[in-house]
Amino acid sequence: MGKPTAIVATVVAVAAMLAPSAMARASNQRHHKPRDAAPPVHCDLFASPSGSDSSGDGSLGSPFASLNKLDAVLRPGDTGCLRGGSYGSTSTWHQIDTDGTARGQITITSYPSENATVRGYVDIEGSYTTLSHLSIDGSNTFYRQVRDGTNCRAPVSQPLAIGGHDDVLEYDNYYQGVARLRGNGIGIGFWGDADNTVIRYLKIHDVGQCEAYDHLIYLSHGNNVRIYDNWLYNDAHGRGVQLYPAPTNAKVYDNVIDHAGEGFVVGNEPGYTVSGNQIFDNIITNSTGLPTQNIPGEAIHDIYGGRTGTGNTFHDNILFNNPGGLGDLTAVRAYGNATRDPGFENAAHHDYTTRRGGQLTPGTR
Repeated sequence: MGKPTAIVATVVAVAAMLAPSAMARASNQRHHKPRDAAPPVHCDLFASPSGSDSSGDGSLGSPFASLNKLDAVLRPGDTGCLRGGSYGSTSTWHQIDTDGTARGQITITSYPSENATVRGYVDIEGSYTTLSHLSIDGSNTFYRQVRDGTNCRAPVSQPLAIGGHDDVLEYDNYYQGVARLRGNGIGIGFWGDADNTVIRYLKIHDVGQCEAYDHLIYLSHGNNVRIYDNWLYNDAHGRGVQLYPAPTNAKVYDNVIDHAGEGFVVGNEPGYTVSGNQIFDNIITNSTGLPTQNIPGEAIHDIYGGRTGTGNTFHDNILFNNPGGLGDLTAVRAYGNATRDPGFENAAHHDYTTRRGGQLTPGTR
């Protein structure tokens, strides 16, 4: 959310026809379950709900108590492990400031075989930082303004914000468990330099409540962002991924978006450029529509307040049960998309593994 911008305008409809071979190409897609497995973890420092920031030294026997303290003492190449339990509340601001390096990523993760839940506002300002194998209940009270032109509730949750570069979210389960505080989910590049962000193998779900303003992933700025192999679901008040107003050269692929208001939007504002973004090999199902913007449940649309974006593509995606179909596009090149049932294992219980042949081991490429 950070500095949210509404997209309120009328788009010019352009008819889009699927290529005759779209079905054949789309049937070869591989969509996977976000991975639970990962290489063995070596922990350098520790935190625990029963630890102490004042007397702990970060050792296994004398852990810190908070994510902030653990982050503050990590150095490039270190892994900080959170023992099982809960950290923070809706009034907690977890600000991650410490920088890793290109050769020494800092990692914060759950202790092996334990599940750590981080609650509150997670704000990643450091670069070369990875958050891995965490449950993150992003419910918080830090976005306190009423959004212009709406009667939407305030306060609501700031999203998990990424303001550093070369940061990674992987294998995490992100949601907002307090319904009255739901807002945007993951926010990339509202400020800072979010180049080379990677979002992979996540479940992002149950966010949003404000008209058409709350998105599962809001990609605002950043070059070379990669978003892949994620399951995004349950947000009737926004898009699966919003690319607006100035991301460049992003690749968004192999994701499942289910029961969002709309799959994607690509757009900008005066003075900004949105270009070179590729959206491919995704599955978009059961889009619910965004009635406050007169948008039916569709896969994608684009809109430009500034110069029309260039080099943006939407191809080889599978679309199913979206009442608005593909959607209206003016300058995004669409090709090779197919409409068919993807054959999820158990969508009602949010298992979006596909039953059709051709997929690899979940989460691998």
